Amino acid sequence: MNVVMKEIRVIIFCCLFFGSLQSCHPVRVHLSPETPSPEADPACVAELLASGNYQTLSRSFTLREETLVRIVGQAEGTSFELIPGFVEAYLNDGIEFFIDLGTVCRQYRFVWDSRRVTGNNADTTGVRFAQHDPSETRYVFEVAFPWRTLGLDGIPTDKDVLRMDVSVLDNDEGSRDSQIAWSGVNSKLYLEWSQFGDFPLAGHRTVASPVIDGVADAVWEQQERIPMTHIILGSIRDEMDLSGWYRLLWDQENLYLLVEVEDDLKRQAAFMFDNGRLEDAAGNVLWRLEFNRSTHAGGALKNRRQEDTLRLPAGKYVLHFETDESHAAAHWDDLPPDEPFSGIKVYALD
Repeated sequence: MNVVMKEIRVIIFCCLFFGSLQSCHPVRVHLSPETPSPEADPACVAELLASGNYQTLSRSFTLREETLVRIVGQAEGTSFELIPGFVEAYLNDGIEFFIDLGTVCRQYRFVWDSRRVTGNNADTTGVRFAQHDPSETRYVFEVAFPWRTLGLDGIPTDKDVLRMDVSVLDNDEGSRDSQIAWSGVNSKLYLEWSQFGDFPLAGHRTVASPVIDGVADAVWEQQERIPMTHIILGSIRDEMDLSGWYRLLWDQENLYLLVEVEDDLKRQAAFMFDNGRLEDAAGNVLWRLEFNRSTHAGGALKNRRQEDTLRLPAGKYVLHFETDESHAAAHWDDLPPDEPFSGIKVYALD
């Protein structure tokens, strides 16, 4: 009997010992009691994983000392580049050029970090453009429009005046937040052509055509930078939040446009269908899932993975994760990511 009891005690001890090795979190981490601990990864301090669609999840954890962490998020998302037409380009950072041809208005939309052109009545035959990224808060578009593509009859002269407008779109929080224009007074520019301004071609003709590379070369330096100061949608905090200038040149073949934009939060035409973030105890967002910071997670193109390293002071933190109507764990509607989970994992690097 004693031998049997001794064997039972050994078995219980082994189970407890090896069970403790499978604990996800080090001693310094305390997880909220309402949520079970993550499994089988000693470096994992917290995780918040979806098990289906239409879920709104949260989980708190506490760091008892300053810790260097690696936060990994996986979710569903796409961009205008991956699936053209699925993401609405007009909701994102970019520029628009409008020209009134009398019987039709052509609208050309160029989205930041995209190689495609959209817009109403936009004939893109022969249109060339380039982007430049001179700083974290500035981007530049340089465009060549063939006169034939714009639909003008014959070659213009110095006496001609263009009925046109230029605007800049800004997206800071997942949709079109604000918009500025040179002449327009409201965001219905594509419908109300009467808002367009008159731009005289005199004094803007060039002999040396600019190189379409997104960089303002010498030929542009002789032209006035015309500011876009009309706020036609939303509100703007200051010039760093959103401001823009344009310049025009022309020759017998093309109309050339150079637009410079100051934007403290540049975003490409992209969208995360599932949302995740990390907050401190005061509700300040310290990290969030962003398409621009993500990479392909394997499987379907819409599987995105984002990894970042943060140094967090001791304190309480909350993870939040929300899934939409499709493509979550246990409900994949396409190939799952290589590591098949939807949600957030936080690992201690110290």
